[in-house]
Amino acid sequence: LVLSELSLRSQAERVAIDFGFFSISLFAVAVGVTIGVILVYKEIALKTIYAILPKPVQRWEFLVGKYLGLVSLLALEIAILGGTWILVLLLRGAPIGIDVFKGLLLIFVEASLVTSAAVMFSAFTSPVFSGIFAIGIFVVGRVVYMVDELLAARKGLFVDQPWLRPLGEGVTVVFPDLGVYRISEQVLFGVEVPWSYVGAATAYGRAYIVVFLAIAALLFQRRDFI
Repeated sequence: LVLSELSLRSQAERVAIDFGFFSISLFAVAVGVTIGVILVYKEIALKTIYAILPKPVQRWEFLVGKYLGLVSLLALEIAILGGTWILVLLLRGAPIGIDVFKGLLLIFVEASLVTSAAVMFSAFTSPVFSGIFAIGIFVVGRVVYMVDELLAARKGLFVDQPWLRPLGEGVTVVFPDLGVYRISEQVLFGVEVPWSYVGAATAYGRAYIVVFLAIAALLFQRRDFI
């Protein structure tokens, strides 16, 4: 509300919409990374994991259960922040369309993806390094589309410096393209976002989540707690 009041009257609604998408995404990822990197570490540090592993529970079940609990927390957080944001939009007189809810759903998928990366790193390294690596995936993932555009351009960095092209191609292959979860511009300009796009983006995110959790389970299975 404060930022929209500082803007031009004609831009107030746009500021409220754009900042809402940005802030909810940022806070959701921040919570996911923060809790994700200390989730397993805390169990090991407090030695509570020793009371769980002797039971008929597989290590991967323990890890996936922790992740699903965290994802449930993210869903609740996004629901509360999204509800507050929609209330702000109503106060500003902005139209509330179905694409606003599609945007919240895509934010949830994005946060779940980054959180799975945080859990993966926490399975084999310290919270500090886990946080750095997870944030790195988020930051690089947000600019993957720019690297892809530079690779397709006829002139630019990868044309002037051809030795960098393999590095750029590696980035686009390994890192998830988190740009697919940003639809704030479409909402601002009234461009409809089809459900097929939301479904494809969700499937894309789930694929990365499965890969990250599979790697986490494999590394956690081999980890020695003694």
